[in-house]
Amino acid sequence: MQTIIYGAGDYGRRLLRLFQRLGVTPDCFCQTEAKEGETVEGIPVVSFAKLCERQDKFNIFIAINNKVVSRNIKLRLTSVFLDKAEVYETANLLDKPQNYAGGVYCILCGTHLEKFTTGGAENAERSRLFLEHHIIGGGYRKNFQCPLCGGVDRERWQLWVLSKYTEIFRESCRILHFAPEPHISEFIAANPNCDYYTGDIIQGRAMHVTDILNIQYKDETFDYVIMNHVLEHIEDMGKAVSEVKRVLKPAGKLILSFPICADCDTLELPNVKTPEERLQYYGQEDHVRLFGRDYLKIIEGFGFNATVYSPKECCDNEEISRYGFIEDDVLMVCEKV
Repeated sequence: MQTIIYGAGDYGRRLLRLFQRLGVTPDCFCQTEAKEGETVEGIPVVSFAKLCERQDKFNIFIAINNKVVSRNIKLRLTSVFLDKAEVYETANLLDKPQNYAGGVYCILCGTHLEKFTTGGAENAERSRLFLEHHIIGGGYRKNFQCPLCGGVDRERWQLWVLSKYTEIFRESCRILHFAPEPHISEFIAANPNCDYYTGDIIQGRAMHVTDILNIQYKDETFDYVIMNHVLEHIEDMGKAVSEVKRVLKPAGKLILSFPICADCDTLELPNVKTPEERLQYYGQEDHVRLFGRDYLKIIEGFGFNATVYSPKECCDNEEISRYGFIEDDVLMVCEKV
């Protein structure tokens, strides 16, 4: 793949010389604006808009020796070029060597790793549910967590879908995010055109205390509502979804996921009340239902047109392995109708 240096200042020139010593000739520099025919030490300089037009795959090295600024730029570039490029920060690179080699790649923090860590085994060992059924997004997973940033498999898939199949990181929009995942929040907050609200029923976990059964915002306020691994905790699912629809604008979109039992229909037993019973029947002490293979019918029954994105349908085997996705994971983009 081609090498691109983002930033054509002094640090970019120093990085160029390092690449040249290693026998690598960068394809170009990139900066926000560039004049036609502009070069730096014989290397073309292209504008960010021009870079967005490219269809090939490439590596971008951010030539800014300030970790805070570099991190913000990385979030922006990763969200724009997720399917085209791998983005690297180079702050302090010229002061100490860094190793970018590895067998897997965490798209949340932009790090090459030998492997992701396993997880989800505790509940799988405590509940017979995981022995008898295949639970998508629950139980033991081989590629569960990034050992550096702590991001988990479902967050990586969420970032992939939001970057490729929505304009959420680029367009002017207003977003309400329930139980916000920290890494996804960082990417959304990096969009300067986004009016972003986070909410949780427990104080201190988000910007605002927000009860999904009684959302405090006016009708038709938001372009997007994000609600991942929330509905399985809510007893009055109909009321929750009704409130979400109320605050969505016409043609607004709900980003939605939850654990799914792949080999049975949705299970919701009125007599299952205790934490111990919920663990055995639903897979977790605070779950009040187990969504099954009929999940799409349930969601569309609330008045949404849902598009389902799954790694096995959207990615090849190499991408699934490299990025540590759950092969049959599900994220829905549901348009209000």
